Amino acid sequence: MQQTHIEIRGVHKTFRDGTNALQPIDLEINTGEVLVLLGPSGCGKSTLLRMIGGLEQPTGGSIRFHGEEVTHLPAEKRGIGFVFQQYALFPTMTVAQNIAFGMKLRKQSKQQQAQKVNEMLELMNLAELRDRKPSQLSGGQQQRVAVARALAIEPSVLLMDEPLTALDAKLKEHLRIELAQLFRKLKITTIYVTHDQVEAMAIADRIAVMNKGVVEQIGFAKDIYHRPKSPFVAQFVGQINQLKGKIIADGQGQVADFGLCRIPYEGTDGSFAEVEAFLRPEDITLGGNTGFPAVVQEVIFLGERFRVIVDAQGQRLMMDVPNDIVLNHGDQVHLQVQQNKLIYA
Repeated sequence: MQQTHIEIRGVHKTFRDGTNALQPIDLEINTGEVLVLLGPSGCGKSTLLRMIGGLEQPTGGSIRFHGEEVTHLPAEKRGIGFVFQQYALFPTMTVAQNIAFGMKLRKQSKQQQAQKVNEMLELMNLAELRDRKPSQLSGGQQQRVAVARALAIEPSVLLMDEPLTALDAKLKEHLRIELAQLFRKLKITTIYVTHDQVEAMAIADRIAVMNKGVVEQIGFAKDIYHRPKSPFVAQFVGQINQLKGKIIADGQGQVADFGLCRIPYEGTDGSFAEVEAFLRPEDITLGGNTGFPAVVQEVIFLGERFRVIVDAQGQRLMMDVPNDIVLNHGDQVHLQVQQNKLIYA
């Protein structure tokens, strides 16, 4: 049975200028879990992270670590390791000195510091860089030093706020994999903030999707992706098509008529009520001479695939096809929809 490490009850935040940054939130984070706070800029995810870490005081509510109240406990007494978007490495210190900094503040012995620094250098593949200054490091190397410094104090909780944002796409992809492997190995309770959905799904045990100061949905990546609980989550996590239709009666019950297809509808809406559904690009395929007709509007080469935009009886849809299929603007095609994959959020 999993043990709750962090318990958040009714935590909310209103700044002095009246900005309501965070609505009352209830959240439980398990020991050793990696929880990703995912959402757009200004949704409150970093504010929540900072309150968990003691860098920001909540307007109300409580925060507990293993059942102990820490809401008003100073950051340095919470056993927290921090990694921020700006790594804040000390430019005049070497890699080893940067890693040792937190231990030095805690007055650990030089022997303890040296032993832990060596462990962190090995763990983060930095041994050959121990005597370099931050200015002599790449962005990815600086990021690893920042993580090593946070881990060196042996925190019970690791907080990471957009740590990969400043890196290029190729390096970001590589470090996502490194971080995921590191989290699985160390099993430290980690809260990770990002606006990047791919990053979230690669790293998280669970994802909390935030919007306008509230948690819209929390769950495993597959559930968030395949079973979003709101239109915001459906459209924010992954690429998705939005279908608009109406409820009609066809003699055997109600159906949702989207023009390009009709789907049995079990809702309570009356006839001619408007209905909205969502469909992932991968759930639409070329149908040869069967299926519903569509006209190709745009073809975008994405390397391993083409992203194709079509007009299907007034519905603008995107779909993906293999990169060996030749399609051009204006081509007439027939499409198949996996109707069981339609999402009503």
